[in-house]
Amino acid sequence: MSDFVQWVTHGVKRGKLEMNSRIALRLSALVVVLTLVAALYLVLVSRTAAQGRHIQQLEAELFRLQRENEQLEVELAGESSVSRLWERAIELGFVPVEDVDFVRPLDEGPSAEEP
Repeated sequence: MSDFVQWVTHGVKRGKLEMNSRIALRLSALVVVLTLVAALYLVLVSRTAAQGRHIQQLEAELFRLQRENEQLEVELAGESSVSRLWERAIELGFVPVEDVDFVRPLDEGPSAEEP
């Protein structure tokens, strides 16, 4: 070995990894906790993304229903116009009234003002 390699490795013990059991236990617990935190984070992110997609679908459906409602309102306005109602009444066989007779209910009787 060269002097440089010997100088660099003079304090390194080969083949031995000395670790205190307390340190190993703490390190293992830290790894487990970090893994659980990462898993929880992934679950939350995936739920949030799924809810976001659901909200987008609901907004698209709301927009579609609003357009459909507006179209129905336009159709209703056209069908309930006076000219359309007049045409429909004629189609159904109704005729304009020429002479109107009013019928008085029986419980009122003749009024005192009438001769």
